[in-house]
Amino acid sequence: MTTAEQPLAGTDPPSVTTWTRLEPRTRRADLAPAVDARIADPLWLLARQWQLGEFTGEDGGSPVAARVHAEVARFTRYRPGPYAGAVGLPAGVPWETLVEREAAATAGDLRFAVESGQQLLRLLAAAGAGELAPAVCATYPVPASPPDGASAADPETVGYLRVAAGRVPHGELALRACADDRFIREVGVPAALLAAARQAVADWLSWLGVPPRPAGPPPGYLLQLPGVLSPGGSRPAAPPWPPADFTPLFSTPGPEGSAWRRERMEYEAAVAAHDGRAELVLTAREYVGNRLDWYHFDRQPGTTLEARADVDDVVKVLLPTPVAYAGMPSTRFWELEDARINLAGVGAGAGDLARMFVVEYGLVYANDHFLLPLELPVGSATRIRSLLVTDTFGGQTLVPAAPESTALFRPASTAGGGTADVLVLPATAAATLDSAPVEEVRLGRDETANLAWAIERIVTGATGRPIDRTAQVARAAVPPRPPADADVPALSYAFATTVPENWVPLLPGPTQDRPDVVRLRRVPLQQPARDGDPVAVTGYSRLLDWRERDGRLVELAFPEEEVPRAGSRMLRQWQLARWTDGSVHLWLGRARHAGAGEISSGLRYDTVQPR
Repeated sequence: MTTAEQPLAGTDPPSVTTWTRLEPRTRRADLAPAVDARIADPLWLLARQWQLGEFTGEDGGSPVAARVHAEVARFTRYRPGPYAGAVGLPAGVPWETLVEREAAATAGDLRFAVESGQQLLRLLAAAGAGELAPAVCATYPVPASPPDGASAADPETVGYLRVAAGRVPHGELALRACADDRFIREVGVPAALLAAARQAVADWLSWLGVPPRPAGPPPGYLLQLPGVLSPGGSRPAAPPWPPADFTPLFSTPGPEGSAWRRERMEYEAAVAAHDGRAELVLTAREYVGNRLDWYHFDRQPGTTLEARADVDDVVKVLLPTPVAYAGMPSTRFWELEDARINLAGVGAGAGDLARMFVVEYGLVYANDHFLLPLELPVGSATRIRSLLVTDTFGGQTLVPAAPESTALFRPASTAGGGTADVLVLPATAAATLDSAPVEEVRLGRDETANLAWAIERIVTGATGRPIDRTAQVARAAVPPRPPADADVPALSYAFATTVPENWVPLLPGPTQDRPDVVRLRRVPLQQPARDGDPVAVTGYSRLLDWRERDGRLVELAFPEEEVPRAGSRMLRQWQLARWTDGSVHLWLGRARHAGAGEISSGLRYDTVQPR
């Protein structure tokens, strides 16, 4: 396939320039003679070269060197959510960990408490204080029964707690006692074992990764001086050490809070960098988890996170290299391409423009691009100040910036303005290891019942392991078979059909201050009990049953547009990533995926059914 440029001559301006592409086509269905390329007269090749202008010299050279001047500004501030305060951006943590990690209030479970308590017993035995194990287990006991109904109905969870209760101490309770210097007193350590117990506790805190106790007053102490200087005032209490939300072995957010927006079922976070002249604030809205990249961020003008200037001036001379890829068409007639890749075999429909663009680029514009290998640090925003290219004839060309209409790799603006003329390199993990979901909730619409439902398929048990609620509810819902000689009517009337316990209804209703805004509110499902009044079920998953540490249930109301007709799937799973410095980061994150369409609960009213 060749391309020839043919301008149309005109007498009056403005002129019109068109391009005609010559595509040779065979007249026969058999392509074998065309592929053979048999030639009877060698002058035919010279005529074709003359026709295509290959004998005419071109006053254009290939690029041999490029001088790049760039400014690299590192991101130094981070803000989770739309209203939280900004904090310093850690340098050695992937951004997925910062944004997705879950708070200790919902991520902690008894398995971590048991495993950390078991390690404490090992260290006490190694230090020669193993006889303190019964007293430690009695002072900080592990509950013998699960605290929630889903875990109580799971045989593995019940068996795990029965084995651990009385044999292993509760690690979190012991950690708080060590932080408050209550451990030695509450356990009743004798004087002979005092040194060994303290050494074992110090080794245990080091194993847990507890940060060192701060030596000075907490930050913001001077702001509390009026209370100190007032009559009868006392010194402000230091914050708890370790922090109240500290959880060993995995990453949790600090005082800045979590970036998860519960009712929107998505993350929102912002980062900021300063280049010495202006601050660049990028906001990631509607991030649903799994993979954070540069296109999730939009420029937010008029906002500040008080970022400090951290800029590097980069000037490098680079060697341009032609871009090559597997199966790229060769520029000469007698040169054969890689037979393993057939770009012509890529199928594309009439409306599949993106695929046709890719095929056209691969077949037509093969050798029109060069690559400049400029290495940049991750977690930075780079602005190219100048790009000077030198060709083989010594000519220098100053390459201008791409116009805004073709700047596809620049962050867009949330205010409708222009794009930011920077290249964003987020400090994200190259790959993560994901566990099987420890929780799965499906959201969908039931048009027959005029309701939306949250279906708990998998919930997190008290020990952190996933529990299959669908199978659990199915086993519990099997009714007892009536006796053969019982006088049972052939038909039965029901005011309303029953719905599985793991189906949580979401009722549409207007908000209090905006009657025109509809939200889907979680309503307790009244399930009949064997003894006593019906029990209100709000769900056992931590995606729905969001409770504070004091047990208070937080209201849940989804905006109507967040539960589309196709529905959605919410997952909670563990993720593990290794950073560039070799450190390992483990966190519990959430992700939202597309659903599988409408659902049917089978809810009906005033029904008569055969038994």
